[in-house]
Amino acid sequence: MEEAEGEAPESRLVARIKHDLVYRRSGQALLAVTAGTLTGLACVAFYYLIIGWEYLMTGFTDYAVQGGASHGWLGLGSWFVIFVPVISALIYAPIVQKWAPTTRGLGIPEVMLAVRRNGGKIPRNVWFIKVLAAALTIGGGGSVGKEGPVVQTGAAVSSLVGSRLNMPAKRVMILVSCGAAAGVSATFNAPLAAAVFAMEVILVKFSAEIFGMAVLASVSSAIVSRAILGDRFIISLPGSYALESQLDLWAVPIVGLICGLGGVLLSKTLYTMTDIFDRIDHGPEWRRPVVGGLILGVGLWIFPELYGTSSALQAQALTGEFTASVLLMYAGLKVLFTSYTIAMGGTGGVFAPSLFIGATTGTAIGILIDPFTASDPAVFGVIGMGASFAGAARAPMAAVLIIIEMTGQYSLVLPLMLAIVIATAASRFLTRKTIYTEKLVRRGDRLDDPVDATLMGRNEARVLMGPVPGTIEITNTVEEASQIMRASESTMLPVLDENGKFAGTISSLELASASLDGEEPKTVGDLHLETDSVSASVMPSEFMRRMLASRTAGLPVVENGVVIGWLSSEDLVRRMYREQRRAIERAESETSWGSRLQERRRHRDTPDGH
Repeated sequence: MEEAEGEAPESRLVARIKHDLVYRRSGQALLAVTAGTLTGLACVAFYYLIIGWEYLMTGFTDYAVQGGASHGWLGLGSWFVIFVPVISALIYAPIVQKWAPTTRGLGIPEVMLAVRRNGGKIPRNVWFIKVLAAALTIGGGGSVGKEGPVVQTGAAVSSLVGSRLNMPAKRVMILVSCGAAAGVSATFNAPLAAAVFAMEVILVKFSAEIFGMAVLASVSSAIVSRAILGDRFIISLPGSYALESQLDLWAVPIVGLICGLGGVLLSKTLYTMTDIFDRIDHGPEWRRPVVGGLILGVGLWIFPELYGTSSALQAQALTGEFTASVLLMYAGLKVLFTSYTIAMGGTGGVFAPSLFIGATTGTAIGILIDPFTASDPAVFGVIGMGASFAGAARAPMAAVLIIIEMTGQYSLVLPLMLAIVIATAASRFLTRKTIYTEKLVRRGDRLDDPVDATLMGRNEARVLMGPVPGTIEITNTVEEASQIMRASESTMLPVLDENGKFAGTISSLELASASLDGEEPKTVGDLHLETDSVSASVMPSEFMRRMLASRTAGLPVVENGVVIGWLSSEDLVRRMYREQRRAIERAESETSWGSRLQERRRHRDTPDGH
């Protein structure tokens, strides 16, 4: 077939490069590095957008540490902060509603759904609007974190790369997960934890190959971030902390349990507030964050230290600058501020807030039990950070690693692991859903559907049906019907009435019995017809139940009285066989660079070259 006029054919070199990028492990590794680099640059831009907008709105790059000061360069009184969330919402709310409503809220649930249910496909405009809305939300005082936007950004960039190369869905899913890892790595300077987070939360699939890809993406993004923003611990502590005595381990389960419950409380409060907003506000979606921003602004005027991510306040809590009662008050306020920010329509994550809640609660517990332990209260604050995140997200491996990488407190690995496992178990005992999956369940989206693991899955009859092997008219004689039956090589066929509508089915046994009874020739309409049929939307569990109950070899698929297909037990078995063979062939075709090199050598060493 000739190429269209004026259209240059794709060169063999370009086609070969695309093929190697998609199907060779070395090519996929290069794509992971590319996705990580691009995501790292996007995360750096996101960082500067946040501090730039915060400086424009408050006159400071970190207003939370200013203690309610006047505007830094306008000189307005501290009351100005009341209107900052409103101004921010007036910009991002209409944009989100018009072009990317899915970017509202956490962000990570949408990536989880895209990877595990939609083949990694993410709309192209999502990442830019997500970054813009989140930067305005956080820079405008919203008490949310950065991980949701950066995960969605990395995933969207990777999805775009995959779609441009026409990658198979499974490879796009892996690449999108790598992009998510890159976002976490660049933002929190935690490449190892980011790779584990991608596999544990996003993809929920572990293998050495996928882990290697995720590591390449997260390391490349971390290199970009460190080169521009510097290499530093996200949570900087004045020294190295450790349990001063192994006897202090008795307190770790208590911290793990209470802080884990704090993570669960954050999740429940968030969705309770969302329900309240849904009941009282039925106006346009853009109005909610604008009106709600006024109340948030009042809260920030009273408690300016909770402006944005509150990272400075979190560091002060860990270094013992507050009493236990004040720390618990800040933990409760953070739950309310974060839940309110997201419920009103703000955009951001819950990772940083959950760490804040864990740090303040854990340190408060450490202060209360200080007479009975030899360890610094900050030890329990660091442990509480991991436990709180694990209670909310139930990602124990990522929780352990990310706390260690963010704080550099490597000596706390053992108590961290113990507390996080207890927090995860408590969360699992209290609720089946995490703070991320709750949003999807409420929308009716399923991530882990046991039916998908079956051979038939959730394929409707319209997907599994085959062509009708033949049809018999109700006016056909028994002899004519028998001839049609033999020609179809089937033991059962549908019967149509005078209008071409489904009248029933008839078996070859019924026709044979009628032809042997010795009576005068009959038409098919004089015989017994089975009227059982299924609609095109019937699921496998239903039509297979009917086939087993009636012991029939097939069922007609009927829509509006018209036979549109045929479900044959033989065809279903043949379909399952083909799927099994394809899976075996894919497994047998997997190769490595070393195996291909050995194959070439064997081919070269044979005398005839064959």
